[in-house]
Amino acid sequence: MKKSVLALILFAVIIIIVSPGLIGRLAEDSVGENLNWAAEESGELVVTSEGFDRGWFSSEGQHRVALGEGSIRAAMATAGSGEPLPVLLIDTHIDHGLVPVSSLGRDEGSLTPGLGSAVSTLSVDFGTGEAIRIPGVIYSEISLGGDLDSSYVLDAGAQTVDDGEVTWQPTTINIASSARTGDVEFEGDVGAMTFGNDQQTVSIDGLTFTGQQSATKYGFHVGDLDASVGAMAIETDGVSVDGMKGLNIKASSSVDDGLVDAAMRFEMSGQTVPGFGDISAIIDMDFTDFDAVALGKATQHLDQLTGAPEPSQALLAAEEDFQGLFAAGFDFGVNQFDVALPMGTVEMKMTIAVPETDRSAFEWSSLLLNAVASVDIVVPEALVQLATSMNPQAGALVGLGYLKKDGDVYILDGELKKGLLTINGAPIPIPMGAFQ
Repeated sequence: MKKSVLALILFAVIIIIVSPGLIGRLAEDSVGENLNWAAEESGELVVTSEGFDRGWFSSEGQHRVALGEGSIRAAMATAGSGEPLPVLLIDTHIDHGLVPVSSLGRDEGSLTPGLGSAVSTLSVDFGTGEAIRIPGVIYSEISLGGDLDSSYVLDAGAQTVDDGEVTWQPTTINIASSARTGDVEFEGDVGAMTFGNDQQTVSIDGLTFTGQQSATKYGFHVGDLDASVGAMAIETDGVSVDGMKGLNIKASSSVDDGLVDAAMRFEMSGQTVPGFGDISAIIDMDFTDFDAVALGKATQHLDQLTGAPEPSQALLAAEEDFQGLFAAGFDFGVNQFDVALPMGTVEMKMTIAVPETDRSAFEWSSLLLNAVASVDIVVPEALVQLATSMNPQAGALVGLGYLKKDGDVYILDGELKKGLLTINGAPIPIPMGAFQ
Protein backbone atom coordinates (compact mmCIF):
# COMPACT_ATOMS: atom_id res chain seq x y z
CA MET A 1 0.00 0.00 0.00
CA LYS A 2 2.81 2.41 0.95
CA LYS A 3 4.63 1.60 -2.30
CA SER A 4 1.54 2.46 -4.32
CA VAL A 5 1.17 5.79 -2.52
CA LEU A 6 4.85 6.63 -3.06
CA ALA A 7 4.59 5.69 -6.74
CA LEU A 8 1.53 7.94 -7.10
CA ILE A 9 3.32 10.85 -5.41
CA LEU A 10 6.38 10.34 -7.62
CA PHE A 11 4.18 10.31 -10.73
CA ALA A 12 2.49 13.55 -9.63
CA VAL A 13 5.88 15.18 -9.02
CA ILE A 14 7.04 14.20 -12.51
CA ILE A 15 3.84 15.43 -14.16
CA ILE A 16 3.53 18.72 -12.29
CA ILE A 17 7.12 19.74 -11.54
CA VAL A 18 9.54 17.90 -13.86
CA SER A 19 7.53 17.70 -17.11
CA PRO A 20 7.21 21.49 -17.69
CA GLY A 21 10.94 21.92 -18.23
CA LEU A 22 11.18 18.83 -20.44
CA ILE A 23 8.15 19.71 -22.54
CA GLY A 24 8.75 23.46 -22.76
CA ARG A 25 11.00 23.11 -25.80
CA LEU A 26 8.49 20.83 -27.52
CA ALA A 27 5.70 23.37 -26.94
CA GLU A 28 7.86 26.18 -28.30
CA ASP A 29 8.75 24.12 -31.38
CA SER A 30 5.07 23.28 -31.91
CA VAL A 31 4.08 26.96 -32.00
CA GLY A 32 6.77 27.70 -34.58
CA GLU A 33 5.90 24.59 -36.56
CA ASN A 34 2.23 25.55 -36.86
CA LEU A 35 3.06 29.15 -37.81
CA ASN A 36 5.49 27.96 -40.47
CA TRP A 37 2.90 25.49 -41.77
CA ALA A 38 0.37 28.31 -42.06
CA ALA A 39 2.94 30.41 -43.92
CA GLU A 40 3.68 27.57 -46.34
CA GLU A 41 -0.04 27.08 -46.98
CA SER A 42 -0.49 30.76 -47.83
CA GLY A 43 2.56 30.73 -50.09
CA GLU A 44 3.30 34.42 -49.46
CA LEU A 45 4.15 34.68 -45.75
CA VAL A 46 7.54 34.52 -44.05
CA VAL A 47 7.67 33.63 -40.34
CA THR A 48 10.75 34.36 -38.23
CA SER A 49 11.28 33.78 -34.52
CA GLU A 50 12.61 36.60 -32.38
CA GLY A 51 13.64 34.07 -29.74
CA PHE A 52 12.02 32.58 -26.66
CA ASP A 53 12.79 33.38 -23.03
CA ARG A 54 12.37 29.82 -21.80
CA GLY A 55 11.59 29.17 -18.16
CA TRP A 56 10.85 25.93 -16.36
CA PHE A 57 7.09 26.33 -16.09
CA SER A 58 6.50 28.96 -18.78
CA SER A 59 8.14 30.64 -21.77
CA GLU A 60 7.64 33.87 -23.65
CA GLY A 61 8.66 34.83 -27.16
CA GLN A 62 7.75 36.62 -30.35
CA HIS A 63 7.25 35.68 -34.00
CA ARG A 64 7.27 38.10 -36.90
CA VAL A 65 5.01 37.39 -39.88
CA ALA A 66 5.94 39.37 -42.99
CA LEU A 67 4.83 39.30 -46.61
CA GLY A 68 7.21 37.43 -48.89
CA GLU A 69 7.50 37.76 -52.64
CA GLY A 70 4.14 37.46 -54.36
CA SER A 71 1.06 39.24 -55.67
CA ILE A 72 -0.08 40.57 -52.26
CA ARG A 73 3.30 42.14 -51.52
CA ALA A 74 3.46 43.65 -55.01
CA ALA A 75 -0.04 45.11 -54.71
CA MET A 76 0.60 46.59 -51.25
CA ALA A 77 3.97 47.99 -52.32
CA THR A 78 2.30 49.75 -55.24
CA ALA A 79 -0.54 51.11 -53.10
CA GLY A 80 1.88 52.22 -50.40
CA SER A 81 4.03 54.29 -52.78
CA GLY A 82 7.32 53.37 -51.13
CA GLU A 83 6.02 53.14 -47.56
CA PRO A 84 7.40 50.20 -45.51
CA LEU A 85 5.14 47.16 -45.58
CA PRO A 86 3.48 46.24 -42.26
CA VAL A 87 4.70 43.27 -40.23
CA LEU A 88 2.47 41.24 -37.91
CA LEU A 89 3.97 40.59 -34.48
CA ILE A 90 2.73 37.64 -32.41
CA ASP A 91 3.74 37.70 -28.74
CA THR A 92 3.14 34.36 -27.05
CA HIS A 93 3.24 33.19 -23.42
CA ILE A 94 3.31 29.40 -23.04
CA ASP A 95 2.56 27.54 -19.82
CA HIS A 96 4.05 24.12 -20.46
CA GLY A 97 3.90 20.71 -18.87
CA LEU A 98 1.76 17.62 -19.23
CA VAL A 99 -0.46 19.45 -16.74
CA PRO A 100 0.16 23.21 -17.23
CA VAL A 101 -0.58 24.27 -13.66
CA SER A 102 1.00 27.71 -14.14
CA SER A 103 -1.79 28.61 -16.59
CA LEU A 104 -4.37 28.70 -13.78
CA GLY A 105 -3.21 32.20 -12.83
CA ARG A 106 -4.54 33.73 -16.07
CA ASP A 107 -7.73 33.87 -18.13
CA GLU A 108 -8.68 30.69 -20.00
CA GLY A 109 -6.13 28.67 -18.03
CA SER A 110 -6.51 24.92 -18.30
CA LEU A 111 -5.22 21.69 -16.80
CA THR A 112 -5.95 19.76 -19.98
CA PRO A 113 -3.05 17.34 -20.61
CA GLY A 114 -0.83 18.33 -23.53
CA LEU A 115 2.40 20.09 -24.46
CA GLY A 116 1.15 23.36 -23.10
CA SER A 117 -1.37 26.15 -22.89
CA ALA A 118 -0.62 29.47 -24.60
CA VAL A 119 -1.93 33.01 -24.81
CA SER A 120 -0.95 35.32 -27.68
CA THR A 121 -1.46 38.97 -28.49
CA LEU A 122 -1.13 40.63 -31.89
CA SER A 123 0.31 43.93 -33.01
CA VAL A 124 1.35 45.52 -36.29
CA ASP A 125 4.65 47.25 -37.02
CA PHE A 126 4.26 49.73 -39.89
CA GLY A 127 8.01 50.27 -40.12
CA THR A 128 8.01 53.20 -37.70
CA GLY A 129 9.60 51.20 -34.91
CA GLU A 130 6.43 51.40 -32.82
CA ALA A 131 3.93 48.56 -32.85
CA ILE A 132 0.18 49.19 -32.80
CA ARG A 133 -1.73 46.72 -30.65
CA ILE A 134 -4.57 44.75 -32.28
CA PRO A 135 -7.48 44.24 -29.87
CA GLY A 136 -8.25 40.70 -28.78
CA VAL A 137 -6.39 37.70 -27.38
CA ILE A 138 -5.64 34.26 -28.83
CA TYR A 139 -5.87 31.33 -26.42
CA SER A 140 -4.31 28.05 -27.59
CA GLU A 141 -3.98 24.49 -26.41
CA ILE A 142 -1.13 22.35 -27.78
CA SER A 143 -1.93 18.65 -27.74
CA LEU A 144 0.54 15.87 -27.02
CA GLY A 145 0.74 15.27 -30.78
CA GLY A 146 1.52 18.93 -31.49
CA ASP A 147 -1.92 19.83 -32.86
CA LEU A 148 -3.10 23.36 -32.11
CA ASP A 149 -6.56 24.44 -30.95
CA SER A 150 -6.84 28.23 -30.89
CA SER A 151 -9.57 30.72 -30.01
CA TYR A 152 -9.44 34.40 -30.83
CA VAL A 153 -11.55 36.30 -28.29
CA LEU A 154 -12.42 39.96 -28.69
CA ASP A 155 -14.62 41.82 -26.22
CA ALA A 156 -16.84 44.70 -27.31
CA GLY A 157 -15.00 47.97 -27.63
CA ALA A 158 -14.03 51.01 -29.65
CA GLN A 159 -10.83 52.56 -30.93
CA THR A 160 -9.97 55.92 -32.48
CA VAL A 161 -8.30 55.63 -35.88
CA ASP A 162 -6.99 58.80 -37.58
CA ASP A 163 -10.01 61.14 -37.78
CA GLY A 164 -12.64 58.47 -37.12
CA GLU A 165 -13.68 55.69 -34.78
CA VAL A 166 -14.08 51.94 -35.09
CA THR A 167 -16.53 50.11 -32.84
CA TRP A 168 -17.14 46.38 -32.55
CA GLN A 169 -19.23 43.82 -30.70
CA PRO A 170 -17.88 40.58 -29.15
CA THR A 171 -16.12 38.23 -31.54
CA THR A 172 -14.96 34.64 -31.21
CA ILE A 173 -13.05 32.64 -33.82
CA ASN A 174 -12.03 29.01 -33.19
CA ILE A 175 -9.44 27.16 -35.28
CA ALA A 176 -8.20 23.60 -34.83
CA SER A 177 -5.19 22.78 -37.00
CA SER A 178 -2.73 19.95 -37.46
CA ALA A 179 0.67 20.63 -38.98
CA ARG A 180 1.11 16.86 -39.32
CA THR A 181 -1.93 16.20 -41.52
CA GLY A 182 -2.73 19.68 -42.86
CA ASP A 183 -6.33 19.41 -41.66
CA VAL A 184 -8.07 22.54 -40.38
CA GLU A 185 -11.46 23.08 -38.76
CA PHE A 186 -12.76 26.59 -38.13
CA GLU A 187 -15.81 28.51 -36.96
CA GLY A 188 -16.38 32.11 -36.09
CA ASP A 189 -18.93 34.65 -34.94
CA VAL A 190 -17.75 38.17 -35.73
CA GLY A 191 -19.85 40.83 -34.04
CA ALA A 192 -21.33 43.92 -35.63
CA MET A 193 -18.87 46.67 -36.55
CA THR A 194 -18.97 50.34 -37.50
CA PHE A 195 -16.30 52.47 -39.19
CA GLY A 196 -16.91 56.18 -39.38
CA ASN A 197 -16.09 59.82 -38.97
CA ASP A 198 -18.05 63.08 -39.19
CA GLN A 199 -18.69 62.63 -42.91
CA GLN A 200 -19.43 58.93 -43.37
CA THR A 201 -20.21 55.81 -41.33
CA VAL A 202 -20.20 52.22 -42.57
CA SER A 203 -21.88 49.54 -40.47
CA ILE A 204 -21.95 45.75 -40.86
CA ASP A 205 -24.25 43.55 -38.79
CA GLY A 206 -21.64 40.81 -38.44
CA LEU A 207 -20.22 37.64 -39.93
CA THR A 208 -20.58 33.97 -39.07
CA PHE A 209 -18.72 31.09 -40.68
CA THR A 210 -17.89 27.46 -40.21
CA GLY A 211 -15.97 24.92 -42.23
CA GLN A 212 -13.11 22.51 -42.54
CA GLN A 213 -10.30 21.72 -44.97
CA SER A 214 -8.26 18.60 -45.52
CA ALA A 215 -5.02 18.24 -47.43
CA THR A 216 -4.84 15.85 -50.37
CA LYS A 217 -1.92 14.10 -52.00
CA TYR A 218 -2.65 16.08 -55.15
CA GLY A 219 -1.38 19.40 -53.78
CA PHE A 220 -4.67 21.12 -52.99
CA HIS A 221 -7.24 21.11 -50.19
CA VAL A 222 -10.85 20.01 -50.12
CA GLY A 223 -13.54 20.74 -47.58
CA ASP A 224 -16.62 22.76 -46.75
CA LEU A 225 -17.44 26.40 -46.05
CA ASP A 226 -20.64 28.01 -44.84
CA ALA A 227 -20.51 31.77 -44.31
CA SER A 228 -23.07 34.54 -43.78
CA VAL A 229 -22.56 38.29 -43.75
CA GLY A 230 -25.17 40.54 -42.15
CA ALA A 231 -26.70 43.68 -43.55
CA MET A 232 -24.45 46.58 -44.46
CA ALA A 233 -25.42 50.26 -44.43
CA ILE A 234 -23.64 53.47 -45.37
CA GLU A 235 -24.54 56.85 -43.89
CA THR A 236 -23.13 59.95 -45.58
CA ASP A 237 -23.80 63.42 -44.17
CA GLY A 238 -26.82 62.12 -42.28
CA VAL A 239 -28.32 60.27 -45.28
CA SER A 240 -28.47 56.49 -44.81
CA VAL A 241 -28.33 54.01 -47.72
CA ASP A 242 -28.69 50.25 -47.36
CA GLY A 243 -25.63 48.72 -48.99
CA MET A 244 -26.61 45.05 -48.72
CA LYS A 245 -29.24 43.16 -46.75
CA GLY A 246 -27.28 39.93 -46.51
CA LEU A 247 -24.81 37.54 -48.12
CA ASN A 248 -24.61 33.75 -47.82
CA ILE A 249 -21.95 31.46 -49.29
CA LYS A 250 -21.87 27.67 -49.18
CA ALA A 251 -19.11 25.68 -50.84
CA SER A 252 -17.93 22.09 -50.70
CA SER A 253 -15.36 19.92 -52.43
CA SER A 254 -14.18 16.33 -52.13
CA VAL A 255 -11.93 13.75 -53.77
CA ASP A 256 -13.03 10.19 -54.37
CA ASP A 257 -11.05 7.64 -56.37
CA GLY A 258 -8.95 10.33 -58.04
CA LEU A 259 -11.92 12.48 -59.09
CA VAL A 260 -12.83 15.89 -57.67
CA ASP A 261 -16.39 17.09 -57.07
CA ALA A 262 -17.19 20.65 -56.01
CA ALA A 263 -20.29 22.77 -55.47
CA MET A 264 -20.95 26.39 -54.61
CA ARG A 265 -24.04 28.43 -53.76
CA PHE A 266 -23.96 32.22 -53.49
CA GLU A 267 -26.91 34.32 -52.29
CA MET A 268 -26.87 38.11 -52.08
CA SER A 269 -29.99 40.00 -51.11
CA GLY A 270 -30.85 43.66 -51.39
CA GLN A 271 -27.68 45.26 -52.78
CA THR A 272 -28.79 48.88 -53.22
CA VAL A 273 -27.46 50.81 -56.21
CA PRO A 274 -28.22 54.54 -55.89
CA GLY A 275 -30.42 55.78 -58.73
CA PHE A 276 -31.16 52.22 -59.89
CA GLY A 277 -32.66 50.19 -57.04
CA ASP A 278 -32.08 46.89 -55.24
CA ILE A 279 -30.27 43.96 -56.82
CA SER A 280 -30.35 40.39 -55.52
CA ALA A 281 -28.54 37.36 -56.89
CA ILE A 282 -28.51 33.58 -56.46
CA ILE A 283 -25.79 31.46 -58.08
CA ASP A 284 -25.74 27.69 -57.69
CA MET A 285 -23.17 25.62 -59.61
CA ASP A 286 -21.28 22.35 -59.41
CA PHE A 287 -18.31 20.57 -60.96
CA THR A 288 -18.01 16.78 -61.08
CA ASP A 289 -15.44 14.21 -62.15
CA PHE A 290 -12.40 16.50 -62.46
CA ASP A 291 -9.16 14.51 -62.71
CA ALA A 292 -7.39 15.21 -59.41
CA VAL A 293 -3.84 14.70 -60.72
CA ALA A 294 -4.32 17.08 -63.66
CA LEU A 295 -6.11 19.63 -61.47
CA GLY A 296 -3.28 19.54 -58.93
CA LYS A 297 -0.63 20.11 -61.59
CA ALA A 298 -2.57 22.96 -63.20
CA THR A 299 -3.12 24.63 -59.83
CA GLN A 300 0.56 24.34 -58.97
CA HIS A 301 1.67 25.99 -62.21
CA LEU A 302 -0.88 28.77 -61.84
CA ASP A 303 0.48 29.48 -58.36
CA GLN A 304 3.96 29.76 -59.85
CA LEU A 305 2.84 32.50 -62.23
CA THR A 306 3.00 35.07 -59.42
CA GLY A 307 6.48 36.46 -59.17
CA ALA A 308 7.90 33.92 -61.63
CA PRO A 309 11.01 35.18 -63.49
CA GLU A 310 9.65 33.54 -66.65
CA PRO A 311 5.84 33.67 -66.34
CA SER A 312 5.42 32.62 -69.96
CA GLN A 313 7.04 29.26 -69.20
CA ALA A 314 4.81 28.72 -66.16
CA LEU A 315 1.77 29.69 -68.27
CA LEU A 316 2.78 27.22 -70.99
CA ALA A 317 3.16 24.46 -68.40
CA ALA A 318 -0.23 25.39 -66.95
CA GLU A 319 -1.81 25.21 -70.41
CA GLU A 320 -0.42 21.72 -70.92
CA ASP A 321 -1.89 20.62 -67.61
CA PHE A 322 -5.24 22.20 -68.46
CA GLN A 323 -5.19 20.21 -71.69
CA GLY A 324 -4.76 17.11 -69.56
CA LEU A 325 -7.61 18.26 -67.35
CA PHE A 326 -9.98 18.71 -70.29
CA ALA A 327 -8.82 15.49 -71.93
CA ALA A 328 -9.76 13.58 -68.78
CA GLY A 329 -13.32 14.91 -69.07
CA PHE A 330 -15.67 16.51 -66.54
CA ASP A 331 -19.18 17.86 -66.03
CA PHE A 332 -20.07 21.43 -65.14
CA GLY A 333 -23.49 22.80 -64.34
CA VAL A 334 -25.03 26.13 -63.43
CA ASN A 335 -28.20 24.97 -61.73
CA GLN A 336 -29.39 28.49 -60.96
CA PHE A 337 -28.15 31.93 -61.92
CA ASP A 338 -30.82 34.47 -61.03
CA VAL A 339 -30.26 38.21 -60.85
CA ALA A 340 -33.27 40.13 -59.54
CA LEU A 341 -33.46 43.71 -60.83
CA PRO A 342 -36.10 46.42 -60.37
CA MET A 343 -37.53 45.59 -63.83
CA GLY A 344 -37.56 41.81 -63.34
CA THR A 345 -35.32 38.77 -62.90
CA VAL A 346 -32.72 37.49 -65.33
CA GLU A 347 -32.52 33.69 -65.15
CA MET A 348 -29.93 31.32 -66.57
CA LYS A 349 -29.21 27.60 -66.45
CA MET A 350 -26.31 25.87 -68.17
CA THR A 351 -24.73 22.42 -68.48
CA ILE A 352 -21.41 21.38 -70.04
CA ALA A 353 -20.34 17.75 -70.41
CA VAL A 354 -16.78 17.13 -71.67
CA PRO A 355 -16.15 13.44 -72.40
CA GLU A 356 -12.80 11.77 -71.88
CA THR A 357 -10.53 11.87 -74.93
CA ASP A 358 -7.06 10.68 -75.91
CA ARG A 359 -4.58 12.97 -74.12
CA SER A 360 -1.87 12.55 -76.76
CA ALA A 361 -4.21 13.68 -79.55
CA PHE A 362 -5.96 16.47 -77.62
CA GLU A 363 -6.59 19.80 -79.36
CA TRP A 364 -8.65 22.73 -78.12
CA SER A 365 -10.82 22.58 -81.23
CA SER A 366 -11.79 19.03 -80.25
CA LEU A 367 -13.74 20.46 -77.31
CA LEU A 368 -16.31 21.89 -79.72
CA LEU A 369 -16.64 18.57 -81.49
CA ASN A 370 -16.90 16.42 -78.37
CA ALA A 371 -18.52 18.60 -75.71
CA VAL A 372 -22.27 18.64 -75.15
CA ALA A 373 -23.63 21.89 -73.74
CA SER A 374 -26.88 23.71 -73.22
CA VAL A 375 -27.89 27.13 -71.95
CA ASP A 376 -31.29 28.60 -71.15
CA ILE A 377 -31.62 32.35 -70.51
CA VAL A 378 -34.72 34.37 -69.62
CA VAL A 379 -34.58 38.18 -69.78
CA PRO A 380 -37.46 40.48 -68.74
CA GLU A 381 -38.91 42.54 -71.60
CA ALA A 382 -38.43 45.75 -69.62
CA LEU A 383 -34.69 45.08 -69.32
CA VAL A 384 -34.34 44.48 -73.08
CA GLN A 385 -36.20 47.74 -73.77
CA LEU A 386 -33.96 49.61 -71.32
CA ALA A 387 -30.78 48.15 -72.88
CA THR A 388 -31.99 49.04 -76.38
CA SER A 389 -32.81 52.61 -75.37
CA MET A 390 -29.34 53.06 -73.90
CA ASN A 391 -27.54 51.33 -76.79
CA PRO A 392 -29.49 50.65 -80.02
CA GLN A 393 -26.97 47.95 -80.96
CA ALA A 394 -28.39 45.82 -78.15
CA GLY A 395 -31.51 45.44 -80.28
CA ALA A 396 -29.44 43.39 -82.74
CA LEU A 397 -29.71 40.45 -80.32
CA VAL A 398 -33.44 40.44 -80.99
CA GLY A 399 -33.09 41.10 -84.71
CA LEU A 400 -30.63 38.21 -85.16
CA GLY A 401 -32.90 35.85 -83.25
CA TYR A 402 -30.59 35.35 -80.29
CA LEU A 403 -33.40 36.64 -78.03
CA LYS A 404 -36.91 35.48 -78.86
CA LYS A 405 -40.05 37.10 -77.47
CA ASP A 406 -42.16 34.81 -75.27
CA GLY A 407 -44.94 36.67 -73.47
CA ASP A 408 -43.44 39.39 -71.29
CA VAL A 409 -39.91 37.95 -71.46
CA TYR A 410 -37.24 37.16 -74.01
CA ILE A 411 -35.63 33.72 -74.08
CA LEU A 412 -32.42 32.22 -75.41
CA ASP A 413 -32.31 28.45 -75.83
CA GLY A 414 -28.82 27.35 -76.89
CA GLU A 415 -27.36 23.90 -77.54
CA LEU A 416 -23.96 22.60 -78.62
CA LYS A 417 -23.65 19.03 -79.84
CA LYS A 418 -21.16 17.39 -82.21
CA GLY A 419 -19.70 20.78 -83.06
CA LEU A 420 -23.08 22.24 -84.09
CA LEU A 421 -24.32 25.29 -82.18
CA THR A 422 -27.99 26.19 -82.34
CA ILE A 423 -29.72 29.17 -80.73
CA ASN A 424 -33.49 29.12 -80.55
CA GLY A 425 -33.44 26.35 -83.14
CA ALA A 426 -31.28 28.23 -85.68
CA PRO A 427 -27.76 26.90 -86.48
CA ILE A 428 -24.90 29.29 -85.77
CA PRO A 429 -21.57 28.82 -87.61
CA ILE A 430 -18.48 28.42 -85.41
CA PRO A 431 -15.05 29.42 -86.78
CA MET A 432 -13.14 26.27 -85.84
CA GLY A 433 -9.80 27.80 -86.87
CA ALA A 434 -9.97 30.22 -83.95
CA PHE A 435 -9.40 27.32 -81.54
CA GLN A 436 -6.33 25.84 -83.23
